[in-house]
Amino acid sequence: MATLNRQSGFTAVELLITLFVAAAFLIASYQLFNLVIKDGGATRAQSRAANVAYDYLRQYAASATTIPCTASSPLNAAPLSVDGLTNVTINVTISCLPDAIASLSKVEADVTYNNPSQTVAYATYTSSTGSSNTADITNGMVAWWKLNGNANNSVGSPNGVITNATSTPGQNGTADNAYAFGGNASGAIINTSSNFGIKTTNATISLWVYNPTASNSGEFVHIGVSTGFGIGIGNTQTDNVGTKLIVIYDGNRWIPTTANLGTGWHHVVLVVDASGTPTIYLDGVSAGSYPGTGIVTPSGGTSIGGLSYSSTNYFNGSIDDVRVYNRALPLADILAIYSKGAQ
Repeated sequence: MATLNRQSGFTAVELLITLFVAAAFLIASYQLFNLVIKDGGATRAQSRAANVAYDYLRQYAASATTIPCTASSPLNAAPLSVDGLTNVTINVTISCLPDAIASLSKVEADVTYNNPSQTVAYATYTSSTGSSNTADITNGMVAWWKLNGNANNSVGSPNGVITNATSTPGQNGTADNAYAFGGNASGAIINTSSNFGIKTTNATISLWVYNPTASNSGEFVHIGVSTGFGIGIGNTQTDNVGTKLIVIYDGNRWIPTTANLGTGWHHVVLVVDASGTPTIYLDGVSAGSYPGTGIVTPSGGTSIGGLSYSSTNYFNGSIDDVRVYNRALPLADILAIYSKGAQ
């Protein structure tokens, strides 16, 4: 009987089958790897967005202390900058429940991010006794110019001296509740003789600004006007790029921020912490922190609407409700001021 001798090794068919199986395995492994990476990236992105939403929910819940409950939308598609995410916006709404007790408010925060867009949302209920949870927005206030038909300081002295600025409707729409400034040609300004002991640490400047054009430039408030040494806030200067808010810091530097003021009325806050680090808030949203230089003591008084020793830094627009604090306001206090609007 004939015997077939089989040589060791693969036949051509077996080799092809083996290569096919190996290729299929590699493709499946690659697809699984991509799926794991994609899912991991999506999970990390969702986690970042959730952290932001929860933080804003917590902060606004702490400031939703009005009795009776007052419905509002403090943030509506407000842009945010979050590492690892794109196209980030946040909504915060405060609503009142039908037939609920007057002190109960529902606070909701949702963050939309990336393209295609994803959304994470949180909600909570908060009740207020009208005392312990209420932000104390007068603590540490050393100057408050409501600018309601005059430049009087509502918490002390000195009052402001008005030059060429004209009374105009304020942020709340009431006549003569703000002052309009006409830019460099007008020389419109409000000056005071005091810097209120403010230094480039533990300080806050809060104000409402009406910007008529996005390309505007000029200083809103400057503490330390005799030589420029101090702190302040304004909009685009000629030596910066883009229509961004700027921090006026130690008199020698204009620090451009990531915040675009845009047009219309906006709430702008500059907070300088104990280390001298300035942070900008635009309409209740942080626009980031920027490099400081330690403690500098301002020289001279305080100006609103420009800088008295310079002819190029006057603002062309309207300013309302300017407040100065000798402490770094937390976000809860900033949100309380923003939610009330100009006074």
